[in-house]
Amino acid sequence: MPYRIKTSDADLQAALRRIAAEQIDRALSEIDDADIPLTERVHQVRKRCKKLRGLIRLVRPVFAGYERENVALRDAARRLSGLRDTQTLIVTYDAVCVQFADEIDRRAFGPIRGRLTRDAKAAAANPDLAAQVDAFRDVMQAVRARASDWTLEGEGFDAIAAGLHKTYGRARTRMKHARSDGGDTAMHEWRKRVKYHWYHARLLTPVYPAMMAPWVAEADRLSDLLGDHHDLAVFEARLARTPDAFGDATSLAAFRALLGKRKAMLAERALATGRMLLAEDPDALVDRWSCYLALWRTGRT
Repeated sequence: MPYRIKTSDADLQAALRRIAAEQIDRALSEIDDADIPLTERVHQVRKRCKKLRGLIRLVRPVFAGYERENVALRDAARRLSGLRDTQTLIVTYDAVCVQFADEIDRRAFGPIRGRLTRDAKAAAANPDLAAQVDAFRDVMQAVRARASDWTLEGEGFDAIAAGLHKTYGRARTRMKHARSDGGDTAMHEWRKRVKYHWYHARLLTPVYPAMMAPWVAEADRLSDLLGDHHDLAVFEARLARTPDAFGDATSLAAFRALLGKRKAMLAERALATGRMLLAEDPDALVDRWSCYLALWRTGRT
């Protein structure tokens, strides 16, 4: 069940309903799959929520139910964020240690890894977690019931052109802010817009795979760079909240320096990638993709 439109969809409204139903059904199946570790289940269903939010954002200007569904999906994912966040910190720690393996004595940072592991175990053992999973399931079932009646107020490419233009345009604007500001918040805001644009490109891949697939891959790469940058910023904030919990001050300062070094490297790579990926004017991109879609719908591609 790929996350994309199909020639078999009667129209974009039908595609919207079908893709939403598929993603929600997968999320409901995954959250209850005992063969998958709980942390992985949480990771998967949170990704489903993000994909669903990307889907409805594409049609936001012509979808009256957008605000209701966006809030529902956002809040559903947030219910499970605690467990996922503790795992992300461990992954981020390991990535930093791998990158600078030749420069460090990893044993000096043992207390940091130990505290992160204890936090992750505590989050997994949270007595409220079962209730949070139940609440997530209830929300997704309610969205699933409504999705079959989702209605768009436009037809053809007009139904998505404004959403595509807005998201891509905001990604360009946020990149300019990130370049001039350089702060973590500016980079994170840019990341969110790039992520949505990536989802939109994925949805439209079938209209011209030879052109769209490389675009999707590059948008994915940029999203990953910015995601890793954000994870490092979150890590820095976590260390700052309770520095005494992570070992001696000297080792902690050394690790913080590594975080800053890796973050700067990722920012440089992201800005270089973004300048290329987001070089096109929004009007031009929407016009070009609209031509792809029109030809695809008439079977000429």
